[in-house]
Amino acid sequence: MACSVPITDVAKAIYCLEEDGGVIVTGFATVEEVNTVNDDAAPYLEAVANERDLKGQSRGTLRCHRLFGRSETAREKWLQRREVHQILDHFLRTTSIPYNDQGGCVIQTDPILSAATTMQISPGEQAQDLHRDDFIWQRTHIRSEGSFEPGSDVGMGILVPGTRTIAANGATVVRSTSSCSRRKI
Repeated sequence: MACSVPITDVAKAIYCLEEDGGVIVTGFATVEEVNTVNDDAAPYLEAVANERDLKGQSRGTLRCHRLFGRSETAREKWLQRREVHQILDHFLRTTSIPYNDQGGCVIQTDPILSAATTMQISPGEQAQDLHRDDFIWQRTHIRSEGSFEPGSDVGMGILVPGTRTIAANGATVVRSTSSCSRRKI
């Protein structure tokens, strides 16, 4: 199992991410916040489910994209957490020296926090194996036996369970400690 750390221990969260590629962060959201975000997303998920029902399609995994625009709690409470920004900055902030006549100008670019999706996995759907979604960003992650390579990641996912997550309800499956290793994902 991936290491578990409180959201306030940013240094340990970063260490775990560098070592294993994943970390369970506690204290990120309250039960009330999760319930509010679930309520905010419910009409959009239901609309997708109804459309699939009308077409005779399986409900499968329902998605509500643009969650930051649809949920004030996700946008104002989760997206604005200082600790989240510190972790994302560590992995995704870029530093470059553009070629121009200014010379010596160093530019840092902070991560763009632009996408949020809520998912609802329908009953009977198969659980996902632990995986990376690098393909979304047109990037194939470099597999390395060494330590974390700064600049190798172009995106990060923060998964906030809206319900108890177990294999029976479609949660991502971690089969063993070794499957969490970033070198194997």
